[in-house]
Amino acid sequence: MSAENGRKGWRRWREAVFATCTVWLVLQNLLLLALVAWGKPATALAAGAELARAAFTASGQAVLLVLVAALGLALAAWLVHAPAKDSLKHAPEVSHDV
Repeated sequence: MSAENGRKGWRRWREAVFATCTVWLVLQNLLLLALVAWGKPATALAAGAELARAAFTASGQAVLLVLVAALGLALAAWLVHAPAKDSLKHAPEVSHDV
């Protein structure tokens, strides 16, 4: 069996798995749409809007928390490193006479 035949077999296998996954996702989406249409669509849309609103609020707070943490770390790094440059220029000369 040559390397090219092995690659062709792998491609067929990969395409079959891809087609199977695609069909599965389409069936899932159709089933979900059917359930929403069979139930009360207004209730489902209201629940979805409420979930989206909650997710938007939580993600906004998470972004703000990450921003505050990054600014705090930047400030801490500046406070630790900035004075060291200035203090070397103004430090008195030290001699080590033994």
